[in-house]
Amino acid sequence: MLELDNRSGWAAGLYPGWSRDGRRQMTVVVKAAFRFEENGRLAPCEAPPAIEEADRYWSEPGRSSLAAACETVPFKAGGELLVSGTARPARAGATVMEVAVGLRRADDRFWEKKLRVFGPRRWEKGLLGISASHPGPLQPLPLRYESAYGGIDPNHEEQLYELNPAGQGYSQKGWRVKGMALPQIEIGPRFISAPTSRQTPAGFGPIAPFWKPRLSLFDKLDLEAVAWGGCPFPLEVAPELYNAAPPDQRFDGPFSGGEALHLKGLVEGAPPEGILVQVPRILPDLRLAVDGRTEALRAACDTLLVDTDARQLCLLWRSGIPWELGDKRSGWVILRDPERQEDAA
Repeated sequence: MLELDNRSGWAAGLYPGWSRDGRRQMTVVVKAAFRFEENGRLAPCEAPPAIEEADRYWSEPGRSSLAAACETVPFKAGGELLVSGTARPARAGATVMEVAVGLRRADDRFWEKKLRVFGPRRWEKGLLGISASHPGPLQPLPLRYESAYGGIDPNHEEQLYELNPAGQGYSQKGWRVKGMALPQIEIGPRFISAPTSRQTPAGFGPIAPFWKPRLSLFDKLDLEAVAWGGCPFPLEVAPELYNAAPPDQRFDGPFSGGEALHLKGLVEGAPPEGILVQVPRILPDLRLAVDGRTEALRAACDTLLVDTDARQLCLLWRSGIPWELGDKRSGWVILRDPERQEDAA
């Protein structure tokens, strides 16, 4: 039996599953949380949030987007960034704004993603045909896929936009759309221009596993094997099977600490130009003790989670330990935070 001895102030857990090469493993997941202020200064959270042990939806699964993706998965490819929060207009009466998330990697490579957020708009009929109304006043808007392009065709309920079934603005043929709400969150450079437009769903949050493009990866799993307790993975399993971030928020390697996050239009009380948050340079001290032998475990920080409403930054590390289901050995995974004096003792 393998057990966890968590001597840190972080959330952590051990979860049974399968490695990419089809071997049984126990996955160690460690989650450290920090709170940031308007000036970007970080402080450890006294009560770290729990590890998400299943996909969590904003409302009914199948009809809403993910509030959080499962964090106990056995592997991910590279690193990914997930951001939740609210678009916050800098001035009253604004009808459109831009929100942005940037990341400067430790090697000085810079990545940025911008979303355009509109006040409420609808299709209206004029002398020149159907066009978008002028956006109304913009209120603080949660950045959820419900406000992005997609959804179900209101005239044909069997037709849905598979990239985002929870969104709004989708019409298969563009018929009878007068008064239909347009998406409030879009990503450029091409914005919605006609009822038959097909847009990329805009957001920073996780994609549900039954939405495209993730759905095609899960279609290849062996569900019969799952039924009798076998490995669900085919011979060649996609390394990004469990990556939940939009493809443009995935990176070619784990995070090492020292990265700088730029958040614009997302933090209440922050200056219009946004704030910078430095990702801490920390690494869990993980050790496996079995049959009197102790060895160090390598963990990869494969996920950064940012909640701009809670002003919270979380780092997720993952490490796989080969461990057969019937293994009778007694073992411990010992977790310490090297920065805490009581953990290092």
